[in-house]
Amino acid sequence: MRVFDGIYNWDGKKHDGRDPITWFPGAYHLIIHHLAGEDPGPLYLKPYLVIFSETGSGQSIGAQPEKFAKHICVDFQLDIERVLWVEQFRGEVERFEVVVFTRTGDMGTTAFYKTQRRPPNPAEERLIKRTLGVNN
Repeated sequence: MRVFDGIYNWDGKKHDGRDPITWFPGAYHLIIHHLAGEDPGPLYLKPYLVIFSETGSGQSIGAQPEKFAKHICVDFQLDIERVLWVEQFRGEVERFEVVVFTRTGDMGTTAFYKTQRRPPNPAEERLIKRTLGVNN
């Protein structure tokens, strides 16, 4: 079930006490798909799939995917560790990279994450392509 499918943008300014994703405006194509909402059968450890890609407009989040993910999680009430995060490379329909956030510690109410990138495994790739409607 699609939760969001559109352009997610920011203005580079501080709002609600949160630092912006980047200090310059930016925009990304964003798809949030609730996997558990479409099939009551399987139990998903990561019930949400988030696919994001550059629009070519504004600042890239390449150096700060953690801030981007945290903003998405606050805005859409998601748990960063229960989401399959996937970057789709702009202009390339079938090139993806899974972004894994591993919690490394906390300071007060702020959680810190280590970011790792890897190619999707075959099951993840089938799921991504099915969500995007790309023929396998």
